[in-house]
Amino acid sequence: MVVHIKSILEQISSEVFVMRDLNQAKLFISEFVVNKGINDKDKQSILSATSECKTMIKLQTYLCNALLKYEGMSIAQLNKTAKQVASESK
Repeated sequence: MVVHIKSILEQISSEVFVMRDLNQAKLFISEFVVNKGINDKDKQSILSATSECKTMIKLQTYLCNALLKYEGMSIAQLNKTAKQVASESK
């Protein structure tokens, strides 16, 4: 049986992308992150980055980039060899 675990960023993004109000989206993210049991460093990183976003587009861009980085699909991965990527997944 395969269980798909949604990351916190995936859960946030699915809600935020249907929102139209920046302040409502920031409030949702803040409450969601504070109530989740993630480590404080990640929590502060998410809260800080979202508070710096001045538009919905910037907020959505941050969420997309953070999700790609978390999933290992960031631009930095493009420059790595298959051997480097394989060694990191061990």
